[in-house]
Amino acid sequence: MKRLLLLFLTALALTASSPLSARAEETPTYSRVLDEETILYMDAALSVPWFTLPYSYYVRVISVGTTSVKVEYKCDSPLRPSVKGYVALSSLNLTDEIPSAPYPNVSFTVRETCLLYKDVAFTYTETVTENSTVDFYGVTVRPSGEKFLFGYVTVRSGDRYVGYLPVSAVSSFVVPRLPVEQKKESAVESLPEKTEKANDLLGDNLQIVIIVAVSVVAISVVYLLFRPSRNAARDEALSDARFDDE
Repeated sequence: MKRLLLLFLTALALTASSPLSARAEETPTYSRVLDEETILYMDAALSVPWFTLPYSYYVRVISVGTTSVKVEYKCDSPLRPSVKGYVALSSLNLTDEIPSAPYPNVSFTVRETCLLYKDVAFTYTETVTENSTVDFYGVTVRPSGEKFLFGYVTVRSGDRYVGYLPVSAVSSFVVPRLPVEQKKESAVESLPEKTEKANDLLGDNLQIVIIVAVSVVAISVVYLLFRPSRNAARDEALSDARFDDE
């Protein structure tokens, strides 16, 4: 019995480490950020917002829950840390493609010494000196309205931190967007609009026909009412004749 159990466990271990299983693990699934307000949260309950993901880029899907999706972001390079968090299930836009540039590769230079906030509560700080570099991850807006960058910061001393920097600490910037193919209007979607236009045109033509028909009828009625009667003309002629005879 023990020998059979060992054989079973060995077969199970070989199956788990087979090339087929390895290939399945190596093939990632991505979701694309197609909403300007796609927020990465720190918890599955979506109660602790982390930062807003940049539009048109991607996250790697780890697992899908009932209301949220666990994802990994910025996991394409060993030179920077990846972050694992959650997005709302409604933000899931699965794609079959393997994007060549799933994450923004954008860096900024700090133009003035400032504080870096190392937690989402903005309680733990670190001083970041001028000319430090920031590998951009995303943005967040505080309840006060102040806007912050979230990124991987390398200071001149060589120390590295992950956290929030005020946008005012860097020069003005624009994060480039990846091309997004516009959804083409299908024949089914365009049918109601075309039908509505056709109905409008038909309604206009019908109104014209009705107006013309009513006009013709009105002219006919007027003509019938006011045209001289043949009998009346003949009676008048006879009366004149009789008057002449007398």
